[in-house]
Amino acid sequence: DAGALLASLPAISPPERTAGGGGAAAAGEAIADGEVTGGIAVRLELVGERAFPGALLRATAAPAHLDRLAARARERGLGDRWLEGDSEETIYARLGLPLIPPELRGDAAAIDEALAGGRLDDLVAIGDVRGMVHCHTRYSDGAATIEEMARAAEALGMEYLTITDHSPAAFYASGVGIDALARQWDEIARVQERVSIRLLRGTESDILADGALDYPDHVLERLDVIIASVHSRFRMDEEQMTRRLVTAMRQPVFKIWGHALGRLVLRREPIAARVEEVLDAIAGARAAIEVNGDPHRLDLAPPWIRAARARGIPFVISTDAHSVSDLDYLKFGVWTARRGGLRRGEVLNTRSATEFAAAVRPTAG
Repeated sequence: DAGALLASLPAISPPERTAGGGGAAAAGEAIADGEVTGGIAVRLELVGERAFPGALLRATAAPAHLDRLAARARERGLGDRWLEGDSEETIYARLGLPLIPPELRGDAAAIDEALAGGRLDDLVAIGDVRGMVHCHTRYSDGAATIEEMARAAEALGMEYLTITDHSPAAFYASGVGIDALARQWDEIARVQERVSIRLLRGTESDILADGALDYPDHVLERLDVIIASVHSRFRMDEEQMTRRLVTAMRQPVFKIWGHALGRLVLRREPIAARVEEVLDAIAGARAAIEVNGDPHRLDLAPPWIRAARARGIPFVISTDAHSVSDLDYLKFGVWTARRGGLRRGEVLNTRSATEFAAAVRPTAG
């Protein structure tokens, strides 16, 4: 609780100088740095009511962003007190800028975009997402039935749900063989009669070592959606992995590159690949990229999201849900997407069920 947090912190320190030319903390402000259970670093900053918007801006912006704002303040003759104001909107407006969302304050790029007339108010939001993408059931390594997943997504207000269990090569995850896949399709059809949410039959198809997709083409072409992911041979060298991914992305079926670089946060580094080359291949192919909301993944990372956006590549925001409770991972996917600057119009599952299904249909036409 708050009392325990305060008790764990050291004595309040004198005001510190802040980045970005904003000057020292105002009179009456104080900062304390400490650590709570689990080694989590905490900073407690006490400020007056009028100083709060500026303190919030300082706390959520990188030095490069603050430095650019400070430079504009100097150009406008605003002096050292430019961070004062009754809101963040007021501070930015004083500098001739629209409010820049916190997720875009990692550098000065958003300032340049705003000055060039770009929109910054259409970052994708949780309420924009209309369908749950990349979901597993008991047919592979999920914990819930198709109907349980469908009803849970329906209760969250979703319009559609993709059933994308693992393909046969993922034997460690009980990948679905072709016979079992036919039974799954029959069950999807039965459940569809009992729920209003639209169910799309799909797969998380392994990207094999040579870049082929698991399941033969005649099976892949009958699906509604294909997630294509690397689940093995993570230690391929950069040349091999790049060739593998480029080959996969150029497969003629439309596919969504799942948890693209295979990282596990604090546990496994991203795979070695020439990512720019893979993104170039995707830009010229029938493909999209997933922003995976599983908190262990959060993949694709924001810098690569920005690189893909520059190439006009579409995205989906997924949960990679293996249980009903995992559907809550959507927020992590959205937050990661926002840090990469994704706008709602760039995310395929902000579209209606009919529009989404048409956009990700494996076969053309």
